[in-house]
Amino acid sequence: MKQNPLPVLLLFFFSCANVPVSEIDSFDTPSKKFVPLPSKKYEAHSWQYFLGHLPVVDGPIVDYTGKPINSQQKHVGIIPYDVGTADLQQCADAIIRLRAEYLFQQKRYDEIGFHFVSGDYYTWNDYCKGLRPITKGRGVQFIKLASCGKTHETLRKYLDIVYTYASTISLSKELKPASDFEIGTVVIYAGSPGHCFIIIDEAVNKEGEKIYKLAEGYTPAQSIYVLRNLNEAGVSPWYQLKKGVIKTASYRFESYKLGKFE
Repeated sequence: MKQNPLPVLLLFFFSCANVPVSEIDSFDTPSKKFVPLPSKKYEAHSWQYFLGHLPVVDGPIVDYTGKPINSQQKHVGIIPYDVGTADLQQCADAIIRLRAEYLFQQKRYDEIGFHFVSGDYYTWNDYCKGLRPITKGRGVQFIKLASCGKTHETLRKYLDIVYTYASTISLSKELKPASDFEIGTVVIYAGSPGHCFIIIDEAVNKEGEKIYKLAEGYTPAQSIYVLRNLNEAGVSPWYQLKKGVIKTASYRFESYKLGKFE
């Protein structure tokens, strides 16, 4: 679990309880009656296109120490972003990481910013200007250190700070309400602990029925991975999502919110 820099917010910092996406491998191809959507439906600069074309590689899920975790059966591949060397990039953080990497790729640097559980909004611009959060009583205050340039290295250092002060609770408030399942929809239970996943791919048949691929992070901090469908092996890693209880390879969602970034 994360070391909480804000004692008064102790419970908030317990996060979750562990090739392009559409081309992972032939065994990941949906039934012929389903047609993958990303490259046809979304523009190449869009968030949805980015998610649908994330690189996915074979390999074990490893934790922040570099060791393989025990629950390897829950995934079909990993998204090769580094985990970091501290127990920080957990479930909500994995979604924050994907969003930040997308905005960085698009050079939309001024839009990279996330809320803390305390309610403070902290941007990458703030970080590069030298602003750093410290715990002050029951909240956060910012001190001024040396400024730095906008590189991927400084983005990673900024994100480690965000991970420290954010959680499913702050991410849930950050997301805009979503009404349905589609690429980019986040299914999130905000709690202590809470959990979440994001839809990264979808396919549809001529009747309009859809299936989805899901990605998530977990506790302790570990690789971001594409979920296997242990409940319906015949369509794995695709999921048929419906409103109501959602059971994935790692979590049972009974009470949750559908959210999106845009």
